Order: sequence, then C-alpha cells, then structure tokens
Amino acid sequence: MEKTNGIPIHLKQVTDIRDGFRKETVVFETNGLYYVKENAVYLTFEEEQEAGKVKTVVKITDEEVRILRSGAIHMRHVFRKKEETVGHYESPIGTWTMKTKTDNIEFRYSEKTKKGHLFLSYMLELQREQVGRHTITMTFKEA
Repeated sequence: MEKTNGIPIHLKQVTDIRDGFRKETVVFETNGLYYVKENAVYLTFEEEQEAGKVKTVVKITDEEVRILRSGAIHMRHVFRKKEETVGHYESPIGTWTMKTKTDNIEFRYSEKTKKGHLFLSYMLELQREQVGRHTITMTFKEA
C-alpha cells in the first residue's frame, strides 16, 4: 500500500467481548492517519501491546471492512455484514484460524465536524471454538 498524505487523527477504540455472563472491555487511544484512496477510507495507527508494537490498517468500503495488523501480531481479516468470513491471527504464542459472523457494520464521517465513527458487531470463533460476541467501536477526529 502506498503512503498518501493522510490527515492526522486522534482515535479511540473500545472493544467489548461478551462470553456468556462474562464481559470484558478493552479501551485504547492513539494517534494515526485518515485518508481516502479510490473508493475506500483508510485508518492507520499503532498500538503498544504486551507482545510489542502493532501497526493496524483499517480499510473501509461500502461492502466490507478489512483489518490488517502487523508487527508483534499479524492478522488479516475481512468483515462483511451478514456473512461468515475466515482469517488468521498470529501472535508470539501461536497461530489461530478465526471465523466471524458479522451482524452489523456502520461507518460515518462528517466532513463538517471532521469526526468519524466505525462500529462492528460479530460472533467470533477461534480454532472452531465460540469465544463470544465482539463489538468494536472506533471514534476518531482530526488532531
């Protein structure tokens, strides 16, 4: 992917994981870039995890959301509304096949306020085992 002149953004990601009665929420904030190329919107950012730095690229089109992660964790996954999709998740402790059934994808960006919102809701299966419902909410604004 070629680097284009992105708009600096401040991004907040909230991930809710529900597995039966358990609920876990993971929140992080970071700076990144927002840009539009052809018919897609891109969000790029880095996060620091226990395993090390992870660079994330989120590609958003009308049909799907594609998340690519590299660094300490490698992941390529496509989310399509009302579809099951298969991808892989690789970390220092192993590689897993992940399957998602995506319920909902919502994306909004306001040129006026320079703010955006991406919402994903899906059931996650790792190595053929249900691991619960995940929702990811990314909100971002021009920095």
